[in-house]
Amino acid sequence: MKEKEIKDFVKERYSKIATKTDSSCSCCSGTGMDGIIRQAKSVGYSEDEIKSIPADAIFGLGCGNPTALAEIKKGETVLDLGSGGGIDVFLAANKVGDDGKVIGVDMTEAMVETATQNAEAGGYQNVEFKLGEIENLPIEDDSIDVIISNCVINLTPNKSVAFKEVFRVLKDSGRILISDIVTEGELPAEVRRSFQAWSECTAGAMEKQDYLKTIKKAGFSKVEIIEEHFFTEANLDERLVGKITSVQVRALKGETMSDDNKTACCGESIESPKQEQEQEQYEDGGCCGGTGDKSEAELDESDECGCGCGGEFPDQSLVKNPDEPKNMVDPDFLKGFEKFAHSMGIVSIGYTQVIPELINTEETLYPNAIVLTLEMGNDIIKTPPGPEAQQLNDATYAKLGNITYALSDFIRANGFATQVAHPYGSMVGFSQLGQKAGLGWIGQSGLLISPELGPRQKISAIFTNIENLPMEKHDDHSWIIDYCEKCGKCIKACPEKALIKTESCCGGKEIQFVQKRCIGCSQGCTYCIEDCPFDEKGYEHVKNKFDKMNAKLAEKKSKSCC
Repeated sequence: MKEKEIKDFVKERYSKIATKTDSSCSCCSGTGMDGIIRQAKSVGYSEDEIKSIPADAIFGLGCGNPTALAEIKKGETVLDLGSGGGIDVFLAANKVGDDGKVIGVDMTEAMVETATQNAEAGGYQNVEFKLGEIENLPIEDDSIDVIISNCVINLTPNKSVAFKEVFRVLKDSGRILISDIVTEGELPAEVRRSFQAWSECTAGAMEKQDYLKTIKKAGFSKVEIIEEHFFTEANLDERLVGKITSVQVRALKGETMSDDNKTACCGESIESPKQEQEQEQYEDGGCCGGTGDKSEAELDESDECGCGCGGEFPDQSLVKNPDEPKNMVDPDFLKGFEKFAHSMGIVSIGYTQVIPELINTEETLYPNAIVLTLEMGNDIIKTPPGPEAQQLNDATYAKLGNITYALSDFIRANGFATQVAHPYGSMVGFSQLGQKAGLGWIGQSGLLISPELGPRQKISAIFTNIENLPMEKHDDHSWIIDYCEKCGKCIKACPEKALIKTESCCGGKEIQFVQKRCIGCSQGCTYCIEDCPFDEKGYEHVKNKFDKMNAKLAEKKSKSCC
């Protein structure tokens, strides 16, 4: 496929959308005005924002709301790449005021004409629309304060040139906020070769890390994904499910940042409010803010926050809960839900009731839970505690969080109500919830041990109003605690002595997990996992060995009695 052929096809498709001779859209899930408005809301535009601009400016083509995250200020000059009907230009114009200016660039004549007509109809004096390609912007050097773009850069075959152009026209200390589509995993070759898929935002999407590297190579600093969600468009090709991600990327030209946005983690990225919150939780070297060096007397079990590592996480769902949710689910829907979850990397799914003893929040929760597990990669397990291990650990938490929000959106879009328990949060005791859902049993390390993953899993949950989830009482894995009491390798492996043997009132031995000492959340420590026989040998191997040992003991006891 040649670059010109791709551009010509994309240009023709978007010309038809602009002139309303093609009612379909490239990155949306509905047709007609109601569907367009619904799609706009689903990617982050509020009702007030939609009402504040000309209706004809909204085509439902975006994958985010860059104006909501770009922190646009009065008097600034803003450039919108691929401005379409002008939705983001007009929202930005409302923010910059009469002393500012917003320029929209689009390669489609019909879109520029439509946007210009919308500006005239809306009485906008501080906007301008120009015909041009993002690889060759009709803009002067060093003239723009903020550059935004919404699901457009994925449409160009030459993203490297596009970002170099963006860098050229941006002022020193200027910033970009790009909403775009990226991939995580290989796309089928026939999708990559499809002109239609190019125009629908998928074929031209880069792998996520390559996309970020392209921005950095163009000269930008502090390149950071500040929000991301799996792309969950209705009727999405099954081969693409779990591989397409909508991202909001922020980056700077130069090192200067406004007083409201200072601080960069390790000199690489600007911290979002969520990252700042996570940093506060472990900056002192202990999970949940503990220092890891308290005396026995100072350690108080009531201070424990449960795994995840603590903190509240704002709901990042794209789909709102329905006003009148259904509460009875069809078995076929659950099959589809589980297929969708597995396609995104979820290993195990369990269902259970939520009991008060497991909840660490005063917030009213839905009564039933869908429990999800994701595998911790071998890179996390093998990397020694420290910044690199912590980064890998946090990335897995973030990935599971994004998957959980996408699955929550899937449920909400089908008429049910949900609440997400982010895996890094402290809303619920995740290991206990996983045990109650029958996914495994809690070992002496305090971690859930499951047949599929042993102890190397992250856990999240979706609370829901669905009343007929397939819940069963499970105790098939209860033998694990007996094995763990005889093993004790995790206790010896812990360098921080977060697992302590104590005597019970009846002379027995108990294991206390002191989460304040655990450095799993602060340094990515996984020694207790790495040394666990369930991780080394696997669930079935350990179970068979345990059963044989018990059989020999029973035989020996039987002979002694006779």
